[in-house]
Amino acid sequence: MTLPGVYGAIEFACTGELGQMRGGLDRDFAELVAQMCAANMAIYRMQATGWTKLTGQKGFLPERGFSFVTLDHVVMGMNGNAVLAHSKDFDYDAAYQRFNASV
Repeated sequence: MTLPGVYGAIEFACTGELGQMRGGLDRDFAELVAQMCAANMAIYRMQATGWTKLTGQKGFLPERGFSFVTLDHVVMGMNGNAVLAHSKDFDYDAAYQRFNASV
């Protein structure tokens, strides 16, 4: 994935295991990010399922992805893949389009 600000990419399983990784990422750090990605997806699924059951409102599932944003960095994940980027340079729309093109 060649997107502005991106310095790494990973594959992650819903159980948190790290698949392939690209860029100059430290393996231990990439494993931590893979676990964080899986946890974010699981938390969203729990909240969306609970809200749907409690309120009857639909449209929150299936879960597709997330963005985790800090002052300096972004992790955007979708469909078992994630990119890591510098916040100031990252193009969310371009990344979203790229993730959706691979579905």
